[in-house]
Amino acid sequence: MSAFVADDAKREDERAALLRAVEAGAAEALTLAHWMAEHPELSLEERETSRRYVAYLEARRFAVERAAAGMPSAFVARRGAPGAPLRVALLAEMDALPDIGHACGHNLSGPASLLAAHALADVVPESALELLVVGCPAEEIGVGKRRLVERGVFAGVDAAMMAHASSMRRAHRLFLGNHKLELVYHGRASHAAAAPERGINALDGVIALFVGIGLLRQQLPAGVRVHGIVSDGGKAPNVIPERAAARIWVRALDADVLAQSVARVLHCAEGAATSTGTRLEVQVDEGSSPPMRPNLALADTYRRQLARLGLEESAEGPGEAIGSSDITHVSRVVPTIHPNFPIGAGLELHTREFAAATVRPSGDAGLLEAARALALCVLELVRDDSTRRAVARDAHL
Repeated sequence: MSAFVADDAKREDERAALLRAVEAGAAEALTLAHWMAEHPELSLEERETSRRYVAYLEARRFAVERAAAGMPSAFVARRGAPGAPLRVALLAEMDALPDIGHACGHNLSGPASLLAAHALADVVPESALELLVVGCPAEEIGVGKRRLVERGVFAGVDAAMMAHASSMRRAHRLFLGNHKLELVYHGRASHAAAAPERGINALDGVIALFVGIGLLRQQLPAGVRVHGIVSDGGKAPNVIPERAAARIWVRALDADVLAQSVARVLHCAEGAATSTGTRLEVQVDEGSSPPMRPNLALADTYRRQLARLGLEESAEGPGEAIGSSDITHVSRVVPTIHPNFPIGAGLELHTREFAAATVRPSGDAGLLEAARALALCVLELVRDDSTRRAVARDAHL
């Protein structure tokens, strides 16, 4: 491997070498993506996917720590000098959805990160970059990256990134914070026909909750989302339910707005309990997540790579058509981006149509686009001090 150089002409040569390395590794990454589509594994059950990710990385001389943060399918793969001037983490998601498989496209985003890591390991000297590939399970239930952050996996990392399949191409994408509540109402059972007056109907508490939330929505700030389901409505029509429950999710882009909105939803829940004589139990789901903390300098770095590849961004802004993800936990401790790459027009996440698109030629093209752009983005961070400083500054604004 030639010595790392900063000369402009040789930088261009290095970019070209990086893109050639992506092409050389494309077939194996695409094979892995298609295998994942045919063998979807659910959150925290991604054993074979994880095994194949690890085998891919070990073949490229990454040292792998398995079962990271106590999750059997999580891992941290490292290559490069621990004292290198830059440490970057590429995130590799792996889980699928029940019944509809890889309808979120993790079979593309995970292998794209692996392919980018392959190219970087082939081209960038180990003395210049310590590269981590973090196997991230359970994105769909929102716990994987949270546990990895809590265990300190991202300590000392200068930047973290991955790219996600979409109908759009965006260098900068935001995520709503998501506070997940389980609101359980406790009453007293009785025979619904013979002695209804002796019962306290827990389901009445849930129904009053939904009425209260419906009225509250008009007074919530723009952009706040509140939605939920009845998760327990009782056991039989002729028994006054002694227990009933609802799962309510509250989302917002601003952390303070989110906290205030959650408080108001809880006031509705408490009022429902008071008015129905039931007892309220509040449970907060581990899969809750904060809003995304953006790093615009890092997003701009990715954007420059799209321009180098001759790719134009879609018209949609970073806050349009967004949901939530556990990557927001990473963004709170490390400069982080989560750009989109397109795999087809008019697609919606979490649908069978999206899952089918991941194995079409457009899905293959999207995976390769993501790998190229991620690899080039890391390369710019490696060689450009001003870019690194801008990313670090943005992290402290």
